[in-house]
Amino acid sequence: MKKLQIIIIALLLSSHVKAQQLPEGFNAGDRTKTNLNIGWKFHLGDVTNSPTAIDFDDSTWQNVSVPHTPQLVSYEMDSIKETWVQEKYLRDISWYRKKVTINANTSDKVFLEFEAVHNATELWVNGELVGNYAVNGYVPFHFDITDYVQLGKENSIAIKADNSYSQVIAPDPHRTDYVKYGGLYRDVYLVTTNKLHVNYNWEDFDAGVHITTPTVNKHNGTVTIKTTVKNENDTAKKTNIVTHIINRDGYVIKKLVSEISIAANTTHTFRQSATIEDDYHLWSPDSPYLYRVNSVIYTNETPVDFVENTFGFRKFSLEKGKGFVLNGEPLFLVGANRHQSYPNIGDAVPNSFHYNEALQYKNAGMNIIRLSHYTQDDAFIKACDELGIFIYEEPSTWIEWGDDNWFSNLEKATRTMIRNHRNHPSIIVWGAGINHRGPVPRMQTVAKEEDPFRLTASASAPWDGPKNEGITDVHATMDYRRTEFPESAFTMVMEHGSSPNSEVNQFHISRYKGNKNNFAAITWLGADYNHLQPDIVDDQWSRDFMTTYGVLSPYRVPKPVYYWYQSELVEKPIVHIADETVSKDGKVRVFSNCQEVALYYNNELIARQLPDNELTKLNLNHPSFTFKHNWKEGTLKAIGYSNGEKVIEFIREKEGKPHHLHVEYNITDQPFYAGGSDIRLVYASILDENNEVVTAAKKEIQFSVSGAGELIDNGKIYANPALAYNGVAAIYVKGTSDFGSITVTAKAAGIKSGKASIKTVKFNTNEIANNATPIYDYPITRVDIGGEKQLVQFEWEEWTGNSDQQLSYSIKETNTNIAISSSQKINWLGDGTSMLGDLSFVGTDGVFVEKGEVQMKLTNLNAGKYTLETFHHARKTDIKLTNDIEVTVEDADGKFTRTSDDHIVNYYDNSSSGERRPISIKSMIISDGSNPVTLKFKSKNEKGSLWLNGLILKQIK
Repeated sequence: MKKLQIIIIALLLSSHVKAQQLPEGFNAGDRTKTNLNIGWKFHLGDVTNSPTAIDFDDSTWQNVSVPHTPQLVSYEMDSIKETWVQEKYLRDISWYRKKVTINANTSDKVFLEFEAVHNATELWVNGELVGNYAVNGYVPFHFDITDYVQLGKENSIAIKADNSYSQVIAPDPHRTDYVKYGGLYRDVYLVTTNKLHVNYNWEDFDAGVHITTPTVNKHNGTVTIKTTVKNENDTAKKTNIVTHIINRDGYVIKKLVSEISIAANTTHTFRQSATIEDDYHLWSPDSPYLYRVNSVIYTNETPVDFVENTFGFRKFSLEKGKGFVLNGEPLFLVGANRHQSYPNIGDAVPNSFHYNEALQYKNAGMNIIRLSHYTQDDAFIKACDELGIFIYEEPSTWIEWGDDNWFSNLEKATRTMIRNHRNHPSIIVWGAGINHRGPVPRMQTVAKEEDPFRLTASASAPWDGPKNEGITDVHATMDYRRTEFPESAFTMVMEHGSSPNSEVNQFHISRYKGNKNNFAAITWLGADYNHLQPDIVDDQWSRDFMTTYGVLSPYRVPKPVYYWYQSELVEKPIVHIADETVSKDGKVRVFSNCQEVALYYNNELIARQLPDNELTKLNLNHPSFTFKHNWKEGTLKAIGYSNGEKVIEFIREKEGKPHHLHVEYNITDQPFYAGGSDIRLVYASILDENNEVVTAAKKEIQFSVSGAGELIDNGKIYANPALAYNGVAAIYVKGTSDFGSITVTAKAAGIKSGKASIKTVKFNTNEIANNATPIYDYPITRVDIGGEKQLVQFEWEEWTGNSDQQLSYSIKETNTNIAISSSQKINWLGDGTSMLGDLSFVGTDGVFVEKGEVQMKLTNLNAGKYTLETFHHARKTDIKLTNDIEVTVEDADGKFTRTSDDHIVNYYDNSSSGERRPISIKSMIISDGSNPVTLKFKSKNEKGSLWLNGLILKQIK
């Protein structure tokens, strides 16, 4: 009994803390989501003496945090002599153990959720086998551990992550150009829910939340939300779902309510739809506007669960002669392929890195990323949603395929990928082919069954397979030479060549832009990455362990080609002199979006010239500027001119001898979390006396750390001292369990050392609190005013009158009273006539006075700030329709008078507003909660009636 009391008290305290942590208006019901990334015990290799047992002694195991790579590797992959097939290298079993105290109600469900594990997973809880997942190493999955845990007590979790070479888990057993790392390399969560809860998206076709936008117009759209609720009780449950559609600022703009009784141990999919007209925004790379969909599940008026997703209104199509059309406008897509791995740590990448890399591509001006050649982290997809980058995503394959068991697992992985990521507006293409080999019928049908609203791509090559889109929507091809275009297919070059000096990139992008049926050019590669050795050994395939043709270095340092992308794709004025890695051999390369560039050497003009006028760059917006100059020493200055006027300049000194080190971190604008789950890259740049990077420097850099941090190095991977590549050395640092300041110092022989500090912050394991943002569920009142036969606007409240006796109206939801008065007779119009235009039923009728002014008084208005839009469209032809109306507001902030200018173009037809709304005035009012707010409207025309057709009242922060 005493133990039960303690558990109850603990539960009350935990629920109290949770409620305190959540922002205004946010209700999580009984759901909790705890991040389990920190505090694991790890052992590399299989263990025979019962590592799953509760009392197993793991004190000698390594302390690690997730994301975790079982084996750190050197920059050159330990120089391992193994081919792309990778049968043995890193193909180990990893064991992870953790103690977890679970505070939940005895009636709750308990789940362990994994974003992905390499490659097959076995889960043991309190010494009992829960199950295994052996489908794919790149997609999420979960286990129901409800029957295995002890609430309020410490529970033992043991995980076997088996990265062994497999015959049935794609991309094995075949060669790949990417490395199959091991371990718990993505986030792990403990989730508790009520037995009445929204299930996981990947559980079934109708599962979790599925958001679509079946209608996307310029000024309005329709969103459909399917939410599947599972009732795991032994009795039926009366279930209500309240779904809020929330704008970027947190305001609820639509509320959808549904109710049904869900039978015991069954699921029900709620289908809710809404049209958005007010506060409507399109999603695009230039304006990636996201709405939130927050649904709370109730039973007997008690909130028991919630789920929240984001979506965007965007419409795309492929049109002959235009290519890719987004929201009605043609758009050529330019971007890069992305591998998720980083040197040394492999795939074990924190969320901060995923976001920062997406931001780097966005800052380069790119608008599409191909996720090659496997499903990638939720954090990267989310970042692309927020930043406005399109995604082409595919399941894990490369060139070969397997038997029916292999395809069955690949099909399951594809369905999981799509169900997990289907609500993201950034994703426009699913891969429905096998790289190099083209379209695959089974992958096409699976993708279209799961998501008929997006395109599929073929993943073709110019040396085999159909020379068109085949059974898919898009011919996605590789082009490293000069491949002929298909005769009629819509084509994207999903892989094209790249070079640090950008010449190869410019050639391919210009070439593909020259054909209107081509709509995307995606370079190979976004960032350099590790791979093993090809199983074909000849001059063509021979290569190092690290690629060298990425737009970014493997540690994500921009190469010169990055700045050409900026000059081609970014609107702000740019002029950039490429460094000595490509400005050499008698050529200086300048990247600019200006019309002309003048290049000076030691303040003497070398030349002032236009962009390169070459056939291979004909279709570019801003080809590079190539100056013939043998740069041996001194200063170069490039000045960009547009319309003859100087716009911007850039100065670069010829790199000299190494003088000092400059230390900086790759990410400084996001929180750096303590505990080891989050990490940072530390860059040590070798600079000369003029602070230019000495790209030719080959020095070794010795790093050391003090404070609340540790360098990531096992002493076997040649990470420290670190070699400099193009003048920059890099190492990773992680936070200790205690948060605080970290200082990293870099030293090298013969030059001045450098150091930089950064602070870690405490990591909050409450994922709901970490991601929750306020919800302002303020009433939005729309009232249509008119006479007895008025045509009421759809979904508006009706205020109908016929004399001076109906001059007040009580808002149903808030009991606020609105009264209209005038010194003149108030007339009502509502005779069933109509007019044209948006909100035409509002404007077609109303109240009016022949002359004078109209006063509106609001009483019993809750304290706060409001926007009030009032409509004043004259239906009698005795007045010229103008916005020449004076409004006086008297509220808690005082008295203010202005003449409305909300409509800059006058109306001339009383029965039509064209494609605009009726004449209206938007006012800001402030209520103190006790005194009335009054507005007086006065026509500044000497003759003619003054009208009031309706109003929209919204409370804001």
